[in-house]
Amino acid sequence: MLVLLAGGLALWTLAAIFVLSICRAAAHADENDSGRRLSRLRRGATVSLAAAAATGPAVPGEAAARACADRHVQFEAAPAQMRKALLCEIDRVRARRDARGLDTDRELRRAAGRHARDMRRRRYFSHVSPGGGDLADRARRAGYARDGCTWRVGEVLAWGAGPRATAAATVRAWLRSRGHRRILVSRRYREVGVGLRAGTPFGLPSGVTVAAVLGRRACSG
Repeated sequence: MLVLLAGGLALWTLAAIFVLSICRAAAHADENDSGRRLSRLRRGATVSLAAAAATGPAVPGEAAARACADRHVQFEAAPAQMRKALLCEIDRVRARRDARGLDTDRELRRAAGRHARDMRRRRYFSHVSPGGGDLADRARRAGYARDGCTWRVGEVLAWGAGPRATAAATVRAWLRSRGHRRILVSRRYREVGVGLRAGTPFGLPSGVTVAAVLGRRACSG
């Protein structure tokens, strides 16, 4: 019995190490451009992306130097604070690269929140759902991708538990990857929506699942 118990402890230890390793690298990135769906979404409209509404440029020196409040607060302690800190961290990263700040967008937040919830509920971690839905489908269902509009969206995903379930840790993980970093600092985007859901796609009782969708849209009329 002691041997079996020791073996069980060893297995749990290995499992814990494996989970921590996943948390450190738990991020994915994806982009989708309306250019691949013009016939379905625009119906012949010719609107330049350059006409999209935009926020004013961030002040690089000030924004880059200013630390975001609550950036190390864990999700379970203060979910709302982590959301604000995550938005702040994204803008801070952009400011360091002379990219303008992002407007928060209700429809992008809806798309991000639904995907974070679906990944946690159905226990998968991907830009494509088990039923085949992708980022473009989510943008359309949320109302961001509309007829008569040109649009572009990019998505980054992450999950973490404990000290990894913070805004600082999430953005740090994204910045380690060229694909995620390219989306976060791209000047092509003007808006952002962030979705956070308690729990992880792998069934951990604590932690957070994160989806951030960046977008830019221009509509005729």
